[in-house]
Amino acid sequence: MKWYLDFGHGGKDPGAVGPTNLKESDTALKIGMIVKENLENALEKVITTRENDKYYSLDYRTKKANNENSDYFISIHLNSATNTSAKGCEVWIYNENSKLQTLANNLCNNLATKMNTPNRGIKYSKKLAVLKNTKMPALLIEIDFISNKEVENYLRNDKNLKNISDTISSTLLSFVNKSIIDDGVFYRVCIGSFSNKDNAVNLKNEAICKGFKDTHILSLIHI
Repeated sequence: MKWYLDFGHGGKDPGAVGPTNLKESDTALKIGMIVKENLENALEKVITTRENDKYYSLDYRTKKANNENSDYFISIHLNSATNTSAKGCEVWIYNENSKLQTLANNLCNNLATKMNTPNRGIKYSKKLAVLKNTKMPALLIEIDFISNKEVENYLRNDKNLKNISDTISSTLLSFVNKSIIDDGVFYRVCIGSFSNKDNAVNLKNEAICKGFKDTHILSLIHI
């Protein structure tokens, strides 16, 4: 699959700012870059809007995703409210017929559980640009309310950010029947053994066509 990861705001647009000045743009970027790494470790293709603190318009984000022919568009944000006690995770999709309805529900459930925060559930909007102007199924995650000082303090902890990122990553990968690869652990899979080299080459090419680019032929000599 090809995922388009959109980290909210950036550059001149910090997004929401917490009570002690933690920026939504910085936090979304930190979380998103870990999600990117997790997906790529699982051999998923990932395109991003940004990988540094730079501003890009909403029009740029959706056009880039469309031009890349991405399969799914995932936008990562932090919420904000004038009510500074507001808490909870919510996920926005275009409407009830979205192909990401199940994924959105799973993200809400898993993030709320991991962060011990209220599950505000799925929300619908036909006005949000990243949902309206993308050709592929899209969703927008509001992880929690950065305007809540308790949440802001939680988001300042790198371990908590890693837990959030891993929860998002594992939920996305589960949606395509994959899982996070444990840090530093790699498993090698052998899928054939042939006396005729042509058969080995054909199987290698078939694996590459299916997305397994790190595919090799090993020559074994029997003594």
